Amino acid sequence: MAALAGVAPCVTLTSAAQAQTAATGISGTPEVIDADVLKFGTQRVILWGLDAPEKNQTCQLNGQLWGCYDVAFRYLQLLAGRGEVTCTYKSDPDPFGRRFGVCESGGEDLNAEMVKAGMALAFDEQSDDYDGQMADAITAAVGLWQPGVKFEEPWVFRRRETPGGYR
Repeated sequence: MAALAGVAPCVTLTSAAQAQTAATGISGTPEVIDADVLKFGTQRVILWGLDAPEKNQTCQLNGQLWGCYDVAFRYLQLLAGRGEVTCTYKSDPDPFGRRFGVCESGGEDLNAEMVKAGMALAFDEQSDDYDGQMADAITAAVGLWQPGVKFEEPWVFRRRETPGGYR
């Protein structure tokens, strides 16, 4: 052990998500825990500038119940499962310690992809960053914008069904 004198011990911190956190963002392999929320270890990151259907929210497709939440959730799993994800924080933590962030994987903006695929709506109360992608989704008639779909905006549903309207 004398040979190691003066050498600082190396401590490796790991978590299930292999997350590394900083004041400006976080990266690693997240768990998808909601249609617009990623979890890196214990840190939850809500995707900035968009709002996806809520877990207990239902939509209709051609007059039949359609699991719009499940489809959006699986799409985010697909996007986030392609490799390391890096999220850049866009605001201070919410009252529950969660952060809002723009998340990328392989150079692809996951937030933009969710909106462009019609799996989430641009959330103008927070940002207009994804209005163009939502216009593209409406024009392409994809996801929530496909013919025959009826849905309520997630923020309207949440404010009515969730105490405080929190995600």
